[in-house]
Amino acid sequence: MFGASSSMASGENRQSCHHMTFGADLVFFGGAIWYTTSATARSSRSEDSFFAKWGPVIFVVMGCVFLICDPIRHLVLDHGGFGMERQLAMYNDDGGLSSMGLASKRATHLGVLLLSVGLLWFVGAPEKFSKLFRPRALPV
Repeated sequence: MFGASSSMASGENRQSCHHMTFGADLVFFGGAIWYTTSATARSSRSEDSFFAKWGPVIFVVMGCVFLICDPIRHLVLDHGGFGMERQLAMYNDDGGLSSMGLASKRATHLGVLLLSVGLLWFVGAPEKFSKLFRPRALPV
């Protein structure tokens, strides 16, 4: 009753979903990169080292690059695979993850980690979190 019908699970619908997901990813990742970069460029933290100032942006960009790899793989396969269908397949013939499948999985996990660290660093979460546990002087 609640499963996808054969018409819903068609290749055409799957291809449309891959395109919509890719478009949404581009909007989100582009926005995250643009916002963190422009806010960092406008910031007055010029006394910070290069990595202290631009580190969050670097992590956000790297995370987005790793996260967009699998959607690109899906789009390439949806459009014929350019003769690389076997190399880009997610699963082996026995149903286990292929080497590309394992690489895609690891790239996604690394991308989520890098993007999360970059955004948390950008909003100052480590400093805010450390203030919660900093010992306070007792009044005398």
